[in-house]
Amino acid sequence: MNVPYRPEPSIPGSAHPDRTAVLRPRIHVRLFHKNRFIDLLALVDSGADDCIFPLEVATELDLPLKKENTNQYAGIGSGHISAAFTHVRFAIPGEPSFPLYAGFSDAPSIVPIFGQAGFFDRVDVTFKKQKGLIGLRFIKGQTNTPH
Repeated sequence: MNVPYRPEPSIPGSAHPDRTAVLRPRIHVRLFHKNRFIDLLALVDSGADDCIFPLEVATELDLPLKKENTNQYAGIGSGHISAAFTHVRFAIPGEPSFPLYAGFSDAPSIVPIFGQAGFFDRVDVTFKKQKGLIGLRFIKGQTNTPH
């Protein structure tokens, strides 16, 4: 399946005075836990080690989070964030659902991210930015259930 890149607003600055929008590889996804679900727009990030979501998502899904399942992350700049991990399921609309071991963080401004572990090992991703498309092909043989 091909999913279009999403145009998002950008604030022009001295380095890019004419940039008012950028294209980002974001996809619609649904996370499930028991009888609850939430729909999100997640960034497909090949540079991210794990799948990380805002803590509010865990609260909405009533996910059990334990402090002993916490991991620390560093990124751009000197700041660090932590994320508590638990099991959830995810599905892209019209596709089967998959189990996902994901982190949930209360870091300010965290966006839903699909990273290497849990997403890229289940989905073959091709970035086709010149065509404005993200190619997604689910890898056969993964544990899944129709949804």
